[in-house]
Amino acid sequence: MRWKAVMLVGGLLIAQAGAALAQYSEPSGKLEILPFAGYRWGGGLSTVTGFRSIDTQDNWAYGVGLGMTTPKNSGVELAWTHFQGDVTGVTNGGLTVKGRSPLKRDDIMLNGLWYAYRPTKQTKPYFTAGLGAAIFSADGLSTIGRFSWMLGIGIHRDINEKAALRISGKWTPVWITTGSGVWCDPFYCYSVGTGENFDQWEAGLTLVLKP
Repeated sequence: MRWKAVMLVGGLLIAQAGAALAQYSEPSGKLEILPFAGYRWGGGLSTVTGFRSIDTQDNWAYGVGLGMTTPKNSGVELAWTHFQGDVTGVTNGGLTVKGRSPLKRDDIMLNGLWYAYRPTKQTKPYFTAGLGAAIFSADGLSTIGRFSWMLGIGIHRDINEKAALRISGKWTPVWITTGSGVWCDPFYCYSVGTGENFDQWEAGLTLVLKP
């Protein structure tokens, strides 16, 4: 159901963007500096051996990025975001345990933005998607990098020629391998990893600075 809702919203916004391209085109090549702050929630797992569930504390996130406007009501940005939260698990025996230190997640993402339409000179909704890496770390544990991606929607509001604000909502899943299994084709069987998405959701505010 979650996948269907995300894809439906994304499809509707992309369709609106295509219809609006002939109406307005943002000048391309403008550099943007993008400090960001937001709030993340989610980050639960239910397939870790020995645990009924593992949950990550909801907490604030922050970061910064560099962006550039591109042709056809679009943009591109390279962004870094940091999040950390305490981890709590419930064992199969019902015992609640807490991690020795917060789980830290640093995302490095290459994102694209497509503006749906421009109802006024200052305001424009947009759809965004990105690919990159999520780097997990904690005190006393090895740092682990995983492929990450993102889908989101938002509203961009111009303040003046040098600054703007973005309000956004994003889904930032990461596939985590939690076990192993066997997959067979007609000729051979293979050992494969099993797991689930480490799903986090994020509501944020970005300041867009245009030097």
